[in-house]
Amino acid sequence: MSKNVRTPDSCIREFIEKKMRGVKPYTRDKCRWSLQRSRRILEAGGFDSSPYKITEAAVYYIRDYYRSRGKLDTYLKQEIAYLDRYLRFYGNDIVKDMGLGFSQDMRVNAHWLTEEQYQILMNVEKTPLQEMVIHLELRMGLRNAECCRLTLNEIVDRRDNPFINVQGKGRGDGKYRSVAFNVETRKVLERWLTERARIVKIARDCNPYWKDPGFLLLWCHYKNRPEVGYYKEHTGSLDDAVLDPLREKVGFHFCNHDLRRTFGRRLYSAGVKLEVISKFLGHESVAETIKYLGLNLDDMEGGMSLLEKFDKRMGVNVL
Repeated sequence: MSKNVRTPDSCIREFIEKKMRGVKPYTRDKCRWSLQRSRRILEAGGFDSSPYKITEAAVYYIRDYYRSRGKLDTYLKQEIAYLDRYLRFYGNDIVKDMGLGFSQDMRVNAHWLTEEQYQILMNVEKTPLQEMVIHLELRMGLRNAECCRLTLNEIVDRRDNPFINVQGKGRGDGKYRSVAFNVETRKVLERWLTERARIVKIARDCNPYWKDPGFLLLWCHYKNRPEVGYYKEHTGSLDDAVLDPLREKVGFHFCNHDLRRTFGRRLYSAGVKLEVISKFLGHESVAETIKYLGLNLDDMEGGMSLLEKFDKRMGVNVL
């Protein structure tokens, strides 16, 4: 990279502009805020915050700064990961060479809706689009990107065992998995497809030659004439249309991952096996699912209570 960038702030701006292009605005902001925090911490500690001059001692200082303030290693690991990517952009491999390790703290930095928040979000009035997206993420566990990719021919609404073929993460076209309909899926789909047909009609009235690309999630807005297309994965357009208005209505913040994680947590609370939850979420391993769900000390305590009840049923003498 060019070394004519003189200030740490301009280095951060250059990195964000060149390496975070196409990333969702919220993710890009998180990275910028993290790097600015690291810069301020280093400067307050008397270190040079230029990405070319950050040393091993400086990285340890950031780590110890956060730990002295009670930050969990799950939080610290993300901060150091942002710093590492930033420094390597400028040819500084110090974080990679240090090979820092972080504990697997059971109080993970994961978020999900409380049961009260879940009920509020389920009951709040929604547009057909909002209802469809919330259903896919909160009631079926789809990722935001999976909602954007979903096409009509991937909905298999047969009498027995209806399901959706979901194109998940992975190289090339991604890995597919089948997700069974929720008890409400048919009704939610019917309402959305009625709205979808209305949007398609608007587009065709304006342009008789317009071709429906087959995407489930369409958008339509008016300028001089209606414009219709599909939601793109990395622009945040689905958030703008769905999550932002709902956050304002319900009065609390949540993101797409919170909805998907809540789905997994509720399956777990209902007693569904981790292996099955892993299949629902499209994870490659149960270990990934455990980490994703944020199973923590409270969950472990609940497990101990279940073991105590099992011991009593089996006649085990408990002191």
